[in-house]
Amino acid sequence: MEIKIQEIPPEGLLLSFEEEPEHWDLSERGFTINGPVHVRAKAIKHNEEEVYVRGAISAEVIAECSRCLKRFTSRIESDFHSEYVPRTAVQTEEERELVQEDLDVLFYEGESIDLREEVEGQLILATPMRPLCSEECRGLCPQCGQDLNLKQCACVQEIPDPRWAELKEVFKKKSSPN
Repeated sequence: MEIKIQEIPPEGLLLSFEEEPEHWDLSERGFTINGPVHVRAKAIKHNEEEVYVRGAISAEVIAECSRCLKRFTSRIESDFHSEYVPRTAVQTEEERELVQEDLDVLFYEGESIDLREEVEGQLILATPMRPLCSEECRGLCPQCGQDLNLKQCACVQEIPDPRWAELKEVFKKKSSPN
């Protein structure tokens, strides 16, 4: 997934990559990539060294539902844009405050830009923190472990909060006909 800077014409360069899943590891996030990762991008040179890249990533992933623990397949998609500047163009000796525009600036060395790190970061950002097999997923019973999507269990679903027990007793005394 390299962009050769000298090959970028004035009107920009359209790129399309398809990388196999073994190039990416999302196991720390609880995901497995199922099939190739598709990357489409356009690179435009601002001057001879600065390159603006705008693109989109899509992939199919296998995840475990955070409610019912079933494995399911879903599609993740992400758009990205970054400004690439040569590492030699930035002075690193002195301290300076980062501004909002600096957050999208990435550095490259040599005659090409490798998009792999940016794509991996976008894949990580596109994966949900708590994946759900569906918005209607009812999860597992916290008492018996029954999958509530398949059938309702006989457990008492209301678990009283012990912090409110004394207040509940006060209301019971007030409502009793003494």
